[in-house]
Amino acid sequence: MKLKIVSPMGQFFEGDVEGFVIDTKEGQQTVLEEHIDCLSFFDHSEIIILDNEGSDPIFVALGYLHLVQNEANIMAQFASTDAKQAERIFERLSKRKQGEQGII
Repeated sequence: MKLKIVSPMGQFFEGDVEGFVIDTKEGQQTVLEEHIDCLSFFDHSEIIILDNEGSDPIFVALGYLHLVQNEANIMAQFASTDAKQAERIFERLSKRKQGEQGII
């Protein structure tokens, strides 16, 4: 299956993968070949790519997964291989979003 991860900083990852694991608002999803088409949202997630190469995990913050016809597109406000940096970005963006909604 094709997987693409994009953030406002540009394309972070693109390639053919056997599958991947992502935490969405609905729970953890394992996406494999021929997965049903779906749209899922996430706050903060580690993406584990399932392949024989042992890829490093990718960390994303605030976005969605759009899966159509065996092509997965992950759009995120932030993507990195640095877990702590992704978590800081998520917290900062969440606080900004809450402030805009008058929640703070």
